[in-house]
Amino acid sequence: MIRDYETPTVPTEWQTYARSWADRLGLGDRQIVLSCSPDRYGIAVVLRLLGPDGQEYVFTRRSSEADDAAERRQAFLTALREGSYQTVEIDVAGYYVSEGTVPCSICTAGPSHAEWQHVILRELLRVADPPPEPADALTPEEADDAELAALDRQVAHLLSQPAQA
Repeated sequence: MIRDYETPTVPTEWQTYARSWADRLGLGDRQIVLSCSPDRYGIAVVLRLLGPDGQEYVFTRRSSEADDAAERRQAFLTALREGSYQTVEIDVAGYYVSEGTVPCSICTAGPSHAEWQHVILRELLRVADPPPEPADALTPEEADDAELAALDRQVAHLLSQPAQA
């Protein structure tokens, strides 16, 4: 594929950041790939696990309206639990490459950082240290919100810690 100077790509800084955090989170034996979908709108990032046979497992929210959402979510969780993947791919939407450079509004304390750093770390945590499944009493939307809030708290905590050498 030929790319011109106007086609967004994931900056090298993001790749370096993701690899560094993946190593710190215990994902050092996994390949970490950040890709860019310049024509996708809507969701800023898509998290995928790729198996050694090329099988793709896409993280899917409980509240997704996709016909196969439950099956996709279960396949993702199974691959995660069994460790039957070798690559973690974070696919960044083209528009987010520039929009993600704004200061993070999710973390209210700690050192200032760009929003993309929070988002990339959150997706890596979703793989390295996924939050427990919430109680069945919650609606799918409430469960998604609870999971996201737990991950955001964990990211804020990690980013507020002094940098490790």
